[in-house]
Amino acid sequence: MSPRPTIKTIAKETGLSTATVSKALNGSDQVRPVTRDKILDVAKKLGFELNISGVQLRTGKTYQIAMVTIIASPQDDEWGGVGYTHLISGLNHAIEHSPYRVVQYQVGSFQESLETIKRIVVNRKADGIIISGTRPQDERIKYMQAQDFPFVSYGTSAVSQPHAFVDTDNSRIIAICVDRLIAKGHKRLAMLDANAELMYAQERMNAYKKALERAGLPLDPALMANGRLTAAFGREQLFEMSTLDEPPTAYICANEATALGVLSGFHVRGLVHGKDAVVIATDDLKVSQYFTPPITTCYLPISKPSEMLGRFMLRLLDGEAPEKLQKLFVPDLIERSADVLTK
Repeated sequence: MSPRPTIKTIAKETGLSTATVSKALNGSDQVRPVTRDKILDVAKKLGFELNISGVQLRTGKTYQIAMVTIIASPQDDEWGGVGYTHLISGLNHAIEHSPYRVVQYQVGSFQESLETIKRIVVNRKADGIIISGTRPQDERIKYMQAQDFPFVSYGTSAVSQPHAFVDTDNSRIIAICVDRLIAKGHKRLAMLDANAELMYAQERMNAYKKALERAGLPLDPALMANGRLTAAFGREQLFEMSTLDEPPTAYICANEATALGVLSGFHVRGLVHGKDAVVIATDDLKVSQYFTPPITTCYLPISKPSEMLGRFMLRLLDGEAPEKLQKLFVPDLIERSADVLTK
């Protein structure tokens, strides 16, 4: 029987030092991708398996990354599970060649997420934490910073101390949508946004207000709404806003689910897309290409931010400074409609 392969075996086979091999097997970004791939290929061919238990005993590491996510209950969830699945998939792909694994903590509220994070930190149940649904003065972020515990957030914050994050450039995405619609002749633009306590919702609403101000258009509170981004929310807002003395000619929806609800409301009220009003959406999952009619959206594959979350976490755990691990993505505008009104 052949002896079990070791790091020294791989070093001999690749002609690299044992230190380089060890770093590559532990997911260090100090090793060039081409070198890491070479080492991992040889390790796989030799049947090498990293002894995680031994490493844990020597280093005190758990080699677990906790992902704490606030999710809706099965009774009222219409859409959110789709994006969540993509997020987990991209994150796992980013760390698959490292010894780390993702452990999911699904909670029902912000307060529960904070309590869960405190238990993870106090009991050292993970080496790092990923959170989403950030608030401007997020108590979870402040707590982890005070404990000097590694974390990456899917979303920005207004907390003064810098931290690692990945997010959509929310101000830019709304500016793109508003400027497009104004250029198409729209003057009454409705903004259907996420819950107001969320950081990204506030960024988007502020960008909406600034874009209207730049164009010299008045701000009408009756055209602004915040809520949980479901089809029911979209249809409810359509029913309400379409009865105004001056109804919107364009609806900017924070995701496709909300846009679907607005289009459903169009049908109920006898409105025609492109004649009475138009709909445009962000946070596209490419489902809207099948809507009737297809609508213009801003598209960003969830795999991009989710994989970046994983890569940033590995770099953070390897000692890189949080302020160097910050990324905003700008989605692509997918034009599926002229977005002008025809009589």
